[in-house]
Amino acid sequence: MIDRSVDAVLKKQLAQYRLFREQLAESREQPAPRPAPVITISHMTGCCIRDLSEILSARLDCQVWAPELIDLVAKDESLSREVAEILEPEAIGRVDAGVEDLVTRHRCRNDEKTIALVRVIRILAATGGVVIVGRGGAFALGEETDLRMRLVAGERHRLDEVMRQRNADAREAGVYMRAGDSRRNAFVRLRFHADVDDPRRYDLVVNTERLEPEAVADLALEFLANRRLD
Repeated sequence: MIDRSVDAVLKKQLAQYRLFREQLAESREQPAPRPAPVITISHMTGCCIRDLSEILSARLDCQVWAPELIDLVAKDESLSREVAEILEPEAIGRVDAGVEDLVTRHRCRNDEKTIALVRVIRILAATGGVVIVGRGGAFALGEETDLRMRLVAGERHRLDEVMRQRNADAREAGVYMRAGDSRRNAFVRLRFHADVDDPRRYDLVVNTERLEPEAVADLALEFLANRRLD
């Protein structure tokens, strides 16, 4: 059963998604603007992910898809169809071909849950203008993104951030932080046969202990402005 608070967020997200896609569809009749970027963000626990994703969403006019929302859509076939409605059949064909390619090359686990997850992530990316947080987005999309970010920081800094965010003591925050890191590492190993800490899988690896979220967003925008397009 879906938690009511999460269900409410999902309904709001899908309503915003439909409106955004309707506006995009209308804009196709006009001279095509540069498409909004596709960004994936991987992070260690306690690395300003919420602040950064909100800043990027506002500054780039992108929609943020958090892990729990991606999971809900991936698990529900009707929701998956709903987010895919904006795409032309040819685009859906490319999405499915991309999923098949990942499976064939053993870049993702060949099981129903993983394939459903990867397909949803690739559908969101195909529509453009999204910030995909976690769920192995960088591994599901590879170089088909505009920017793949990884947020890291020292343990003491992250512990302090978790204590502040959760109003927890050091012991509770430490348990939460280590469990979160372990869960994400295991998820990427299981679903994508990869190491979440492999820097080669990202375009930017940023130490959030050294920069405020606004400055990290500035780096992301500078990368997007200067990215070499093949």
